Amino acid sequence: MYKKILVPLDGSEVAQSALEEAEKLAKIFDSELLLVQIVPFMPIYGSPELVTPLIIDEKQKEAAHRYLASLVENLKQKGFRATLTVKTGQQVPAEILDVAKEKGVDLIVMSTHGRSGFTRWFVGSVALRVLTRAEAPVLLLRSKR
Repeated sequence: MYKKILVPLDGSEVAQSALEEAEKLAKIFDSELLLVQIVPFMPIYGSPELVTPLIIDEKQKEAAHRYLASLVENLKQKGFRATLTVKTGQQVPAEILDVAKEKGVDLIVMSTHGRSGFTRWFVGSVALRVLTRAEAPVLLLRSKR
């Protein structure tokens, strides 16, 4: 039923808690787990002496790759098929959805940070945007905090 399960991660414990549930589903359906992290960036304008967004992005991408690679290695040791993708972009939800479409995923499993009210309005909800725009089913797991 679910051959490819996408798990968006941002490095937080809340996001990583979705991986536990994705593992359970992958075991039941013999699914491949696709871990993705989107490194957000904001354009920085100024003199050339300033650190450029490209340098910042590369350092963040390397850190994200190391993080996901350690998770993938752990999953493979447990007997799962797992791959990773690191992308940069200004619109994290749109990038997650692009990866999902590009990889042909059957299910997206992700955690919410549990924000509500003004904080959710001000910060926005990646999970809500993915949920309302995804072509594949989305399993949202509420933060236990």
